[in-house]
Amino acid sequence: MAEGKIKINLSIAGRLYPMTIDAANEELYREAAKRLNDKITEYSKIAKFDIQDRVAMAALRYSILALTTEHGSALGDDDVEELHAIETLIRNYVRR
Repeated sequence: MAEGKIKINLSIAGRLYPMTIDAANEELYREAAKRLNDKITEYSKIAKFDIQDRVAMAALRYSILALTTEHGSALGDDDVEELHAIETLIRNYVRR
């Protein structure tokens, strides 16, 4: 194993994922997995969603956040509000 690298196992949606990461990033990886699992759990309240749906919606949510951050200077407040509105529409649609 390379210097400064550690092996960890992250549990996401009930499955273990072994990874070799920089030791300095361990807390970041663990927090990311926790947040993802929390969002997946939140989507479990939607009866129509199976585990694949919950994981997909959580991935979409965090992809939107990542894009908003990456394009922060390119996106205005109206754009961010529109992204949040899209998420709300998706949530309302699946609750039917």
